[in-house]
Amino acid sequence: MIPRLLAALAPLAVAACAAVPATVSGYGPLPEDPNAATLPLRPASVVAPYEHRIPVEPGNWRDLNDRQAPGGGAS
Repeated sequence: MIPRLLAALAPLAVAACAAVPATVSGYGPLPEDPNAATLPLRPASVVAPYEHRIPVEPGNWRDLNDRQAPGGGAS
């Protein structure tokens, strides 16, 4: 069991010794840059797209499928 545990933990130990990759420039300002431009905040309503709908009885599903069929319903 000990050899399997060591074999499983060896890649983690080797990866912990690896160098930290350099940051890639070209993807915008760094997060720690205090002079970076930010988008202005604007209020957003959570319920703005709400549309009241009255409950109705279920319709005939076969007719609905026929109306939505690519051929216009050929049954």
